[in-house]
Order: sequence, then C-alpha cells, then structure tokens
Amino acid sequence: MRAKDPTAARARGEGWLHFRKWLRHGRSVAALTPSGRALAVASCGRIDGERPQVIVELGAGTGAVTRAAAARMHPDSRLIAIEQDPDFARMLDASVPGAEGVCGSAEDFAGVLDARGITAVDVVLNGLPTPSLPAPVRDRIYRDLSSMPGRPWVSQITVMPWVFQRFYRGFFEEVSFEPAWANLPPGGVYHCRGLRVGAA
Repeated sequence: MRAKDPTAARARGEGWLHFRKWLRHGRSVAALTPSGRALAVASCGRIDGERPQVIVELGAGTGAVTRAAAARMHPDSRLIAIEQDPDFARMLDASVPGAEGVCGSAEDFAGVLDARGITAVDVVLNGLPTPSLPAPVRDRIYRDLSSMPGRPWVSQITVMPWVFQRFYRGFFEEVSFEPAWANLPPGGVYHCRGLRVGAA
C-alpha cells in the first residue's frame, strides 16, 4: 500500500478551503485556487537570498507564496505575512514556521510593522486583487509604502497577464512583467518600484 503524500494532502486541503472562501467572498479572495508553484516562485523574484531583507506579504492566503519566499530568502531575513481571513491565517501559521504570520488587514500594514519596530521594507509580495480594492484602501497602502525609506519592490500577482500594465505604470516609475505560463490559470507578476509622486 502506497504511503500518503503529506504535501499532496496539504495542497488538497488548502485548495478546498480556498475554493470555499472564493464561493463565499468572490472578488475579495481574488482567485479560484491558491497560487501554483510557478506563480509563487515568480512572485519572489526580487528576494535576494544572499543578504538579509525585510519582506512583507499582503494577502498571504494559505501560504503558497509564503513558503516560496521562506525557501528563497536569506536565513537572517524577516518575513511578515499578513492575512485577514482567520482560517487562512491559522493554516499559514501552521505550515510556514519561517514566517511571522499576522491575522489582520493589509490596510494597516504600517501599524503591523510599527508594532514590530520595522521602519524599512525591501520587498512587498502582494497577493491582493489590487485593481478591485476600494480606492481609499489601495491609496492608503501605497501612501504608507511611499513614506518608507528606500525604494522597496512591490511584486504583484495577477492571473490576467499584461491586462493591468497601464494601471501599475500609473502608480510606479519602474514596472516589469514576469510571466508564469506553467501556473493554472496562466498568470504572472508585476515587479514595481518607485511610487510616483501624487499617484496615491
């Protein structure tokens, strides 16, 4: 008798929970299924495993991207994964010990960082459906981000390749797109940096 694969079992459990949440909450969950490995890995393209960084994930979901980030980052990096849904947050906390899971709103991510004494961020992994967010929520997140020193990367997941390129170019000075064709459905990541003055 073949032994059960715990990774496959976990993925099935996460997929089923994600689908139920999508049925209940629709656009606020953003996608029908969790991010596939190709999309999760692509989203971590600005994480540097050779040096410590502060990495913040918004809308961590069941932790697909969080696990990819934890595997790629430097051992001394900090990974703060923020997830509003308590069921997702509990699953995330149990499955990714290398991350600091936080059950809270991405809109208050500046407060989450302040409570932890963090004043600068290197990379923001954004799994939120940003174009669908209410403008005041989106603008507050971007304003808080722009107030931080340096030019943090914002890596934005999408399952609609290239559709929102003009949208992100309206907010950021530097925008590149990395496709993840192997993801189901095909998707990609906008890697953005340098929030435009007055854009939010």
